[in-house]
Amino acid sequence: MKFIRDYYKSILAALFYGITSALGIQLLLQPAKLYTSGVTGASQLIVNLLNQFSHISTPVYAWYALLNLPLIVLAWFKLGKKFTILSIISVVSASIFILLVPLYPITKDPLLSAVFGGILSGSGIGLCFRYGFSTGGTDIIALIVQRSTGRTVGQVSFAVNAVIITIAGFTFGWDLALYTIISIYITNVVVDKMYIQQQKITVTVYTHKIDEISQELLKSLNRGLTLDYHLQGAYSGEEIGSITMVLTKYQLFFAKKVIMKVDPNAFINIQPTMSISGKFNDN
Repeated sequence: MKFIRDYYKSILAALFYGITSALGIQLLLQPAKLYTSGVTGASQLIVNLLNQFSHISTPVYAWYALLNLPLIVLAWFKLGKKFTILSIISVVSASIFILLVPLYPITKDPLLSAVFGGILSGSGIGLCFRYGFSTGGTDIIALIVQRSTGRTVGQVSFAVNAVIITIAGFTFGWDLALYTIISIYITNVVVDKMYIQQQKITVTVYTHKIDEISQELLKSLNRGLTLDYHLQGAYSGEEIGSITMVLTKYQLFFAKKVIMKVDPNAFINIQPTMSISGKFNDN
């Protein structure tokens, strides 16, 4: 029952993202030619460029769905079925609500559009992240890059956003590009407040399969681990091992998936980490 309840909560989070994303884009950002981050912002930019140079009017939702399609296929093979299905729901939700919400400016002030457009976008994205899935787009690329190379998640998003802002600046003026920076910054702040993706956590795993789990974690997370082979259960009297690691909340979803796949009977203790000292690569 808990699984079903959590799944419904995730679907509601995806629908919430669709609504907030549509309201932010159609009522605030797109009328002011301001952009949000990632694939959604790239979709807005394509629409505005086609309209500016070819006088071709295309909808944002169509480009948003089209750009996400190959990324969703990639996520299916690299990030798991549940993660991908929920991400598909969020992409479809946003596409439908952007289609339904009319393009109507509710303010002529670009600063207000940037601030409140960023708040709406960030609140939906943050809620999806909290429930363990993405809103598609560059989040999928970033997660795959992080898992395979250990590089920071923010690097991919930064590169895409830098391209969007640069093209927008040269084409539509640097005033709008600077307002776009404000919008993207506020989006990221709201996401962090809702999801707390940079919060560090200490995860301790108690298992009889310490070697198998540690090898899989090293391959998938690129994180250092501390192993203890010499523990004993007081009740059972059996010898057991433990694995201790410090993660970001962004990685916890994948760590739990790896652990439970290798040992469904593993006991996982998750504790907040107030601060750390030494080398730690934020993701």
